[in-house]
Amino acid sequence: MSAVSLLCELIKASEKAANIARICRRNERLFGLLVQEKEESESNSRFDHDFKTLADCLIQEMIKHDIGKQFPALRDNIRGEENSKFTNKAGDSVTLTVTDDQAKTIETLQKVFAGDDEVVMALVEEVYREVELDMQSLELPGDLVPLDNEWSELGVWIDPIDATAEYIKGEEKRTKFPNIAASGLECCTVLIGVYETCHGTPIIGVINQPFAKRIENDQQPPAEYCGQVYWGMSVGDLKFNNIAPHEPEARIAILSPSEQSKYVEFIRNQLKYDVIFSAGAGYKILKIATGEAELFLLSKGTTYKWDTCAPQAILRSMNGDLFNLQDTLINKSVKKISYTDRKTIRNLGGIIAYQNIDKLREFLKL
Repeated sequence: MSAVSLLCELIKASEKAANIARICRRNERLFGLLVQEKEESESNSRFDHDFKTLADCLIQEMIKHDIGKQFPALRDNIRGEENSKFTNKAGDSVTLTVTDDQAKTIETLQKVFAGDDEVVMALVEEVYREVELDMQSLELPGDLVPLDNEWSELGVWIDPIDATAEYIKGEEKRTKFPNIAASGLECCTVLIGVYETCHGTPIIGVINQPFAKRIENDQQPPAEYCGQVYWGMSVGDLKFNNIAPHEPEARIAILSPSEQSKYVEFIRNQLKYDVIFSAGAGYKILKIATGEAELFLLSKGTTYKWDTCAPQAILRSMNGDLFNLQDTLINKSVKKISYTDRKTIRNLGGIIAYQNIDKLREFLKL
């Protein structure tokens, strides 16, 4: 069994997902049809309104199909943020599925879009497109990396579009550090993480930024974007990733805009961090992995396993990790975020992320 073959398929699926996200966002007529508010039982308590889009649902089902097709023993262990139900304008509930039967997918989407064939075919074309990637530029491991686990002993968490609110609003704002966004499309990420079901340890992570960079042109909107793929793998003692070392501009802590003031003040005044605020859990943890920020802390239990699995795997490939904040601060035991419990999908104790574990020890001393 090769971890690299699985990683290649995850990257391909993430890029197909990014293409769908870009197409949906670029087509104003299509995008206007997509947005639907989540049911109360699905929504995140941090937000007054928590939306899902058909892009989210379609991406999730597409990833499930593509990975499950290549690795059938994994199929039943692939889980994601969204349920697959969507309601069309007429109020009809439609369950989105992606199968080998392209005609059936077309039929399902036609129900969602009430027979708008132009929109349906644009989406279906992307769902079934064969993605070609420049694997050399992704710096994949040259040698086979063996997996001790059977495929059925692995699980996959998907967040099809992390920071959905930013995806919908698209209001670009920067922090005082030019390479870190405060909000907007840059904060949106496709997250696919693989973990060992027995130990609950993330071992492979892919983060795809569909809107990493805006392509400058002389034409009027809609804007064009190109993406960026990050990956990390930590299998036994073998660690690989495609992230280049980065020297930060300052000692930066990246937090949620809704973070409790007592934590913000402590981090700023006692730990002497330059505090900035940004959207998207996946994006913020990515900035820890890239070294552009040193500390990410979220005191509330408002992230889920689909938010953290992929970025945690990447952090682990760099000798960093993601920890339960409650245990770390109150119980004084450094407990890593784990994925063994299938029923508990929320990171209830809050989270704290470091790439450099020595910095975490300094944090604990204070």
